[in-house]
Amino acid sequence: MAANVLRRHIGVPGLVVHYLTSVLGVGLLVIPVPAWTTAGPLSLLAWGILIVYSYPFALVFAKLSTLHPTSKGVAQFVEVAFGRRAGRVAALYLLMTLLLANPVLGLIAGRYLLAALAPGASNRASLAAGAAVILGCIALNLLGVKVSGRVQLAVLVVVTGVLCAIIVLALPQGSPAQLHPVAPHGWGVLGDCLLICFFGFIGWENAAPIAEEVRDPGRTFPRGILCAVCVVGVLYFAMALTVALTMPSDQNMVEGLTGFTRLLRIATGADHTTIGYLVAAVLLVLTTNAWCLGTSRVVFALAREGIIPRGLSRISPRTGTPSRAVLALVPGYSLTLGLLAATDSNESVLIKASSAAYLLVFLLAFLSAIRLVRTGPMRWTNYLVTAVTVLMLPFMGVSIGYAAAMFTAAALAEWWLARRDRTRLRRAASALTRPPSPELPTTAPHHHHPEHDRRER
Repeated sequence: MAANVLRRHIGVPGLVVHYLTSVLGVGLLVIPVPAWTTAGPLSLLAWGILIVYSYPFALVFAKLSTLHPTSKGVAQFVEVAFGRRAGRVAALYLLMTLLLANPVLGLIAGRYLLAALAPGASNRASLAAGAAVILGCIALNLLGVKVSGRVQLAVLVVVTGVLCAIIVLALPQGSPAQLHPVAPHGWGVLGDCLLICFFGFIGWENAAPIAEEVRDPGRTFPRGILCAVCVVGVLYFAMALTVALTMPSDQNMVEGLTGFTRLLRIATGADHTTIGYLVAAVLLVLTTNAWCLGTSRVVFALAREGIIPRGLSRISPRTGTPSRAVLALVPGYSLTLGLLAATDSNESVLIKASSAAYLLVFLLAFLSAIRLVRTGPMRWTNYLVTAVTVLMLPFMGVSIGYAAAMFTAAALAEWWLARRDRTRLRRAASALTRPPSPELPTTAPHHHHPEHDRRER
């Protein structure tokens, strides 16, 4: 195996686990309550629309990953569709987005973990707990995909089982009367509710960077995505329905986890706030771990192409993991963590900016798909998801400006890289065309000595 080529060893089960842990988390535990308080029973329609939409959404990424199974993910799609320079801009923008957004998941997990173990801790203490969660996920990824995948699967089964038990116990205590009227706050809030619920579906694209490690992508991706979409859809709608039937919509429960702990109390008849915090923390740790895996593969791919230092593309012969790319996440995430700690801010300031940045990533992928897949039913699927994504852009408000600023920074960085490459090419060409220097004598010149010449004669 080449020194910088990843081994294909992920099958359908491993891909399904990666999909589930990339998506489940905030969308299952946090978002259902804010969506319910925003739109009431109308929120169920929003969930239904996005669950149906998520299959073609995820299918586009699966199709592109099948056609171009490399660790570059979205950047590879853009490069094939629009050229090398556009691909490098997309690669740099994707890396910026991942480094900005990924710490959010770990920080929320750390905050909930600390809330369970040390209620009333300061914001900086919560940030430190989140940083510890992120470092733990980075360390787990150093062990390799197989070890990390087994841990992910075991914990996912336990946590999902707990959540299903809560839903089953709480649903019979709900009241169908809460579903009337359907739109207590008017039909106009459907757009806001769709935007809130959309945050729960970010993650389908995280499978693209591991496509280089998937066995038989043409067979594995379609099966994996179908299974994962069904599981996510059932869990999301079941949780949203449970919240709708059991919780009043007139309470201002902006803290999603508070709503989940209340649901736990309804299901068990006792106050299990600490357990609710721990369940949320564990599920979010799984999501953080999956995102660290995907981001490290993007770092690896960019290093292999020389966009960032090539030394980061080295693969560990023992674990088959790009260990240097994984370790590069430590300084990569430190900038975001350091700014939050220095300003004593929490991760909520990054959520909207991250969502807008991801929406632009999705748009780049869908535009690429329109150019790369021009026949068959996938062509109309591409048009559908592109149109829906464009319609969502205005709802992002000023956050789309932050995404545009990041994209501009990526374009400027690519311009500098292109200029550096041209300079190197000119120097290399100049060295090849430069006339050779006069050869220096390899031996000392012979000086005639009269006495010596006479003796020779």
